[in-house]
Amino acid sequence: MISSNNIKLIFFGIFFNFGTLQAVSADDFSDKIKVADNKLLVEQYEEAITLYQNIIQSSDVPAVVAYAHYKLGTLYKRQNRPEKAKLEYKAGLLSLKEADESHHQIAKYLTRALQTGG
Repeated sequence: MISSNNIKLIFFGIFFNFGTLQAVSADDFSDKIKVADNKLLVEQYEEAITLYQNIIQSSDVPAVVAYAHYKLGTLYKRQNRPEKAKLEYKAGLLSLKEADESHHQIAKYLTRALQTGG
């Protein structure tokens, strides 16, 4: 028979591992995000677009996905493509909402970007 202490340890292990995996997953994307951000800074827009889109497609961390949408929106705004920028900002907010993480800091930036016209 499993004691209540053993059950607590099992649950702790599951939650600890889940949190660790999420942190590792976010860390895995930090280098990719840095590369994409650098491409944006040096105005290599097509490369930045590809990198951000790859991050969106391959990340399961809502804040990472939302950040990539935010940066894509920023890029499109620089290219004078406000409608595409708005779509990216909305997609970023939606990804946070679906994950019940609408309170995340990046949501404030996405909301502000939408309010200022993309």
